[in-house]
Amino acid sequence: MLRREFKLKDSEEIKVVLKQGRKIRSDYLTLFSSANTVGHCRAAVVVSRKVATGAVGRNRVRRVIFHQLRDRFATWGDQTASDMVVMVMNIPNDESLLKADLTKCFGK
Repeated sequence: MLRREFKLKDSEEIKVVLKQGRKIRSDYLTLFSSANTVGHCRAAVVVSRKVATGAVGRNRVRRVIFHQLRDRFATWGDQTASDMVVMVMNIPNDESLLKADLTKCFGK
C-alpha cells in the first residue's frame, strides 16, 4: 500500500488531474497524468460501482494497483513529479492481466 503522502488527498485534486491530465488508455485501465509541484509522485485509484458491484472486489483491485504503484515509485527516484489517477474500466479474471496493463500504460 502507498503511504499517505503519495496519495491524492481529496476529490478536488483528482478532478484537476482528470480535467488537465494526459490520458493513456489500455484494455482495462485509463491512466491520467499531470505535473505537480509537490516534489514527488502522487496517485489515486478510481473503481466505479458499475465495474465491480461489491466493495470487496473494488478494494481488492485498488490494493493490487497501489502495490504496483508503490513498487514503481520506489524505482523511479528523481523522475519528474506528477499526479496520477488510475481509472479501472473493466476487471479481468486474472490479476496478472491488470498488472500487465498498468505496465503497458507506463510504457506509453
